[in-house]
Amino acid sequence: MKKLIFVCVIAIAAAGCATKTGVPVEYSKACEVENEKKYIEVSGFLNDKGGVFCSNTGGGPVRCGFKLLENPTAEKGFSADIVQGTGANEVEKLERGYKREDIKIHDDQGAIIGPDQKVKLVGQMNVVKNPAKPEYDVCFLTVTKIDKQ
Repeated sequence: MKKLIFVCVIAIAAAGCATKTGVPVEYSKACEVENEKKYIEVSGFLNDKGGVFCSNTGGGPVRCGFKLLENPTAEKGFSADIVQGTGANEVEKLERGYKREDIKIHDDQGAIIGPDQKVKLVGQMNVVKNPAKPEYDVCFLTVTKIDKQ
């Protein structure tokens, strides 16, 4: 009986850790308020825009913020926060003074993708709009899955 309970607990824990699927959303609609706290999937191009800030704000895992751009030459995008690590759906630690070619992002299969590669990201969207001061709007995706396209 104890073995059965143990197996059930492990199965439930594993299911809770599984990568969630997201609702497909057009890039242009990703930062809309109705996507707040929803798991979405959105395609674009990851870019460091000259620097990546990594932190573990809130005590969680260290996450690194990239810009997800609609196309490789776009000037603006929204933040995509990726867990720092060496496994699938993670970005390897960047040393101070890194070069763009030092960026190693692992897709869902663990393969390294380049910063110019088109990706589909799945994650929880965070959107806060400030109607009085739109320059203070917040929009970022907490990435749980990275698929190369």
